Amino acid sequence: MKTIGCRLNQAESLGMARDFEAAGYEVVPFGARSDVVVIHGCAVTAKAEKDCFRLARAAARRRPRPFIVLAGCVAEIAGADPAGAGVVDLAAGQADKRRLPGLLAARGYGAAVAPGQKNTRAAELSPADPDCRTRALVKVQDGCDFRCAYCVVPAARGPSRSRPLREILEEVRALVGAGFLEVVLTGANIGCYDDGGQKLVALLSAIDRVRGLARFRISSIELSTVEREVIDFMAGSEKFCRFLHLPLQSGDDIILRAMRRRYSTACYRALIEYAAGKLGRVGLGADVIAGFPGEDADSFERTRAFVVSLPLSRLHVFEYSIRPGTDAAGMPGHVPAAERKRRVSELIRIGRAAGSGFARSFIGRPVSVLVEDIAAPGHGRGWTGEYVRMRVSGPGLKPNCIVNARALAFDESAEMLVGTVEYIQQGISNVQVS
Repeated sequence: MKTIGCRLNQAESLGMARDFEAAGYEVVPFGARSDVVVIHGCAVTAKAEKDCFRLARAAARRRPRPFIVLAGCVAEIAGADPAGAGVVDLAAGQADKRRLPGLLAARGYGAAVAPGQKNTRAAELSPADPDCRTRALVKVQDGCDFRCAYCVVPAARGPSRSRPLREILEEVRALVGAGFLEVVLTGANIGCYDDGGQKLVALLSAIDRVRGLARFRISSIELSTVEREVIDFMAGSEKFCRFLHLPLQSGDDIILRAMRRRYSTACYRALIEYAAGKLGRVGLGADVIAGFPGEDADSFERTRAFVVSLPLSRLHVFEYSIRPGTDAAGMPGHVPAAERKRRVSELIRIGRAAGSGFARSFIGRPVSVLVEDIAAPGHGRGWTGEYVRMRVSGPGLKPNCIVNARALAFDESAEMLVGTVEYIQQGISNVQVS
């Protein structure tokens, strides 16, 4: 299996892998010899879609040729094979991707071993497993009712719907029992989470009370949902990581209206100021689209200046690309590709400078780091609660432990903080599970 796209796709891929193993299939690393190749793909950008079909064509050249499945958003938007190359054998959209073991068996690609002989991946998860991640992804919501002019997510994923809170808690407890210290809640638009009147903050509060869970975070939250309530909750929680990803998309109000975003730059700035006032030092991420139709030189300059003025720690920059069926595809004023790429490069440079400045603000200060991997004995790498990459050194380091460290420097080439461990705050051995 290969996953392209967002954290929601990644979370769903883990579920798909469990489906396969529960049905008796063996899931092997992508690129290894296999009977079936599943590309769980993305269609949010033209580049992501092209990457999916590039991987499909590469898989079709393997000998013996595997059966090739294209799954998820890209299957919904692009279909099986828009280029007509004949490389995709099965397109499995959102309704079918969790039914793949049965669909493949019906086509003569049944499991090599009987179901039940192999435990599901959920049962095998442990911090010692080299294939697992120290931060577990948990899907809490899917779909979106917003209709941004450039976005295919409503077409690819349908209307907003939420998983039951009780079901999510059961999954989080199981992950903690398997050794995970951190979970990331993800969805297509998680600010719209609503389980029978229990909104996102109710879910956060319930997860905050799970014993043994050291920390948790959310993938992103849209303005005009429950962002201020989330900030208020974050201010009072010791477990909720102090990082917020707040999609911006443009720093020009004319472009924001054309995009059909639900806020102005003044609203965005006010929220940033509210977060800073409530939380103090907090990691702030944003998305920006460069080259949206109608974005002239003045509009881009306003976006550039607005981004520079914000206390961001991370910036994701996307080059605008036409997506089928969106209103933006038919808008006038499309920006030439070369100019779009130039704007992307400039914004990426600004984002890196912002990230470097934010990371440097921790130098000399104690930070909490979840160690994800060990580069050499006594040398680990991981992430702070504010979502800053950090390299730490000290005795007794192992993957999936949380350490208190002191930041001493910033490695510009690696784009990470460097520091020494003061003490190990929490590891696998002392986790208590409710």
